[in-house]
Amino acid sequence: RRAVCSARRERTNTPLQALVLLNGPQYVEAARVLGERLYKTHAGQVVAMIQDAFLTCLSRLPDAQEIEIVSDLYKEQLEHFRANSNEAVALLKVGQTPVDASIPAPEAAAATVLAQALFNHDGSIVKQ
Repeated sequence: RRAVCSARRERTNTPLQALVLLNGPQYVEAARVLGERLYKTHAGQVVAMIQDAFLTCLSRLPDAQEIEIVSDLYKEQLEHFRANSNEAVALLKVGQTPVDASIPAPEAAAATVLAQALFNHDGSIVKQ
């Protein structure tokens, strides 16, 4: 039985937290929905997607180095999901929100990973 309740979240950056943020169904679904929105809003323009994602998740624009790093991540993931379409489909099935069928699965999956990376960024999860 529970004797104490705390209404505030304690600060932590444990490996378990990172695993939940990357693999928890709610976080994966949220990243998928954000990734789909980014892709549709910006017609797949990677830099615009990254800038919007930074504003949404971190309340700031990315610097040039961050754009390069996240662009490389998106491109690597897109190549991976194009070569392994079954993995893209599996990632997109997580959650209850219907998948946007107008977006090709590899692009939607790569955009999901982009959003996941920013959800897991310290600026998104750590109160300073």
